[in-house]
Amino acid sequence: MANLIPVPQDFEECVAHPLAAESTIDDYIAEAAARGLKRVVLVGCGGSHFGAYPCYDFVDRHVSGISVNHVTSAELTSRDPVWLDSSCLVVAASHSGNTPETVAAAEFAKAKGCPTIGISRIGDNGLSRTCDIHLDYRDTITITEPKLMHTMLIALALARLEGKNELADAVRAGMDAMPHALRLGKDEIAEVGDAIGATTLDTDYAYFVGAGPLFGQAKMSAWCYSMEMSWLPAAAINGADFFHGPLELTLEKTPIVVLAAEDPSRPLAERVVNFISDRTEYAHVIDSKNLSMAGVPETARAELSVLSTISASRRVLDHVAALRGHDTSVRRYMYKVAY
Repeated sequence: MANLIPVPQDFEECVAHPLAAESTIDDYIAEAAARGLKRVVLVGCGGSHFGAYPCYDFVDRHVSGISVNHVTSAELTSRDPVWLDSSCLVVAASHSGNTPETVAAAEFAKAKGCPTIGISRIGDNGLSRTCDIHLDYRDTITITEPKLMHTMLIALALARLEGKNELADAVRAGMDAMPHALRLGKDEIAEVGDAIGATTLDTDYAYFVGAGPLFGQAKMSAWCYSMEMSWLPAAAINGADFFHGPLELTLEKTPIVVLAAEDPSRPLAERVVNFISDRTEYAHVIDSKNLSMAGVPETARAELSVLSTISASRRVLDHVAALRGHDTSVRRYMYKVAY
């Protein structure tokens, strides 16, 4: 496609960079466990909040001895939950590392005695100065994937605390292949990306549906990629909720994009796809089953397929932008006015 933003030449290096922090993560979480770790709290705003859904889902499904919460940064400080204390590990993510609400959440957690991990771009920033350890990535447009790699390593470290070594080792082995697999996925999603982009030229809104760990990416696609970056009205729908209201808006030209992976929530996505496929001509699916995930062993594919779907949906944004001719870096209000 003409004018399609190229995938950064250092994409694979950027995605692989977090793997070097594995021992740091394992050691820190082991120390937290020795001090009585009972809960993990994932905090962030916008994309950094949405990108933590896979980690939340993995821990919630596989780690019984440690509970996991997933809240926006401002919610943590404004609600001041009664359970927030030194037994809680708080993982705070922000691309810049300076998002005011997220830095405030990290400082709030530190004041409560919580161990803290910060995730942001490389360099000195609010999170790197506040948190006990700082997990970084290069300051490029490759943002989504490194965050996913860091939080997956955190999830695997938590699984090992319960002796889930076989599971953790299998997923970790697959992560070595992910930088190249995700890069291939950027090309493999091209046809779907063009189709979704073409749909946006004929409509003035879009619905994104995702279930389980992909609900966060449905919100990312609707709120960040569409409304914020493309100025395209959009809504995110949880796949489990689609049949409790949203289905009534499925008309002949209703644009609906369903996100699907090979995790346990897949039947929820398939149910939506089956319903919309012959009811709207603008039904699209971003599905990990259509991605090769080259080099990823079958023992790791189901867990890592979520990351592949998320990375592919990020590439779809580039196709939409190219067809619409919209500069995704332009904002009306963000970074321009106080709020």
